[in-house]
Amino acid sequence: MGKTWIVPEEAILPEIKKETKLIIQKHIDEKSREIAIVGGGISGVFAAIRIKEKHPNFRVSIFERNNKLLRKIYVTGNGKCNFANSGSLVNKYNNESFVLPIIKEFPFSKISQCFEELGVHYKLVNDLAYPMSESAETVALMLDKKIDELAIDAHLEEKFIDYRDSQLITDKNTYHFDYLIFACGGKSSPQLGSDGSIFNILEKHGYRIIITQPSLCPIKVKENVFSIEGLRAKANLTLLVDNKSIRQEEGELLFKKDGLSGIGIFNLTHFINMQKSCKKINICVDFAPNIANIVPERYIEFVHPKLANYLCKNNLDIHNTFFTYKSLYDFPHSQVTSGGLSVQEVNQNLRSKRDNKVFFIGEILDVDAVCGGFNIMWALASAEKVSNNSFDYGK
Repeated sequence: MGKTWIVPEEAILPEIKKETKLIIQKHIDEKSREIAIVGGGISGVFAAIRIKEKHPNFRVSIFERNNKLLRKIYVTGNGKCNFANSGSLVNKYNNESFVLPIIKEFPFSKISQCFEELGVHYKLVNDLAYPMSESAETVALMLDKKIDELAIDAHLEEKFIDYRDSQLITDKNTYHFDYLIFACGGKSSPQLGSDGSIFNILEKHGYRIIITQPSLCPIKVKENVFSIEGLRAKANLTLLVDNKSIRQEEGELLFKKDGLSGIGIFNLTHFINMQKSCKKINICVDFAPNIANIVPERYIEFVHPKLANYLCKNNLDIHNTFFTYKSLYDFPHSQVTSGGLSVQEVNQNLRSKRDNKVFFIGEILDVDAVCGGFNIMWALASAEKVSNNSFDYGK
């Protein structure tokens, strides 16, 4: 009758399984806690959802400086949002021994199942998982919908300033928390909200910050490539560090006015950032892999005429064209941040070793990966890891 069920006295009530009784009792007995999450990106939003699902009595709040949640997710994967990868995780991340055990607890199979339950149906393109709609907006809207359903507080256009004891300080107010989760990203794409200011605050609290660098971005080279700006070419790429081959990639190479771009180059920047000390870095390009014995007069048959002219004019070998690395493009042109909070500052549950009320997830940590959905997988897996914590002091 309306929203009320009238149950006759003689009706046979359904039997509740023992496991269900235990879960219900746990939710009844569980003490309410205030969970504050700084950062409304994919890791912060997913953590909020998973914590609230597992602890309905908890009050979960997200603090985001932008005017909406998940701004960065809208541009992920050129707007298509490659959110996971079903392939191998080996040799994809820095700090691999720290990262892989956490992701293996929440691998592709569990991520995809969780996304299906959220209403994000997916498809695989080779090993890459995309929403069926091929739209990042689908992911954002389904996560936003779940935030509303769970009555999670979203404090938008509110900038985090600092914290002390159990108080979170913003530019608008001061809030009590029982647990504080930092999910505010790094320095990449500052135009979308993550400007790296959090690292200065954490340093004041005694945390060690690994030097930050742009990653998954174009590179500048010493050679003059202005005349072939905008050209694209299928090629094999080899990263050479002090004349030693470090990594090979294949795919489309894009020439910028002062450098090189494309997914292959983006992936090489991940490995460039992992070099602690070196004298010389080169990118060797094979513009015609699997085709041997090409004389310069025939270059035009295999590459764009402008590129063929560039190679001939500069006496370059179509199979071994060397570009000298100069620098990375800056943070506004990068997809992720290399460096950040040292992983030595947290335990295996991502809890701070300095303050047992504080956790760190996602890109704020010194964790980054190559292209292919691996960075979002880390964001999701680290959020899931924190949601599985008992949230009892001292543990």
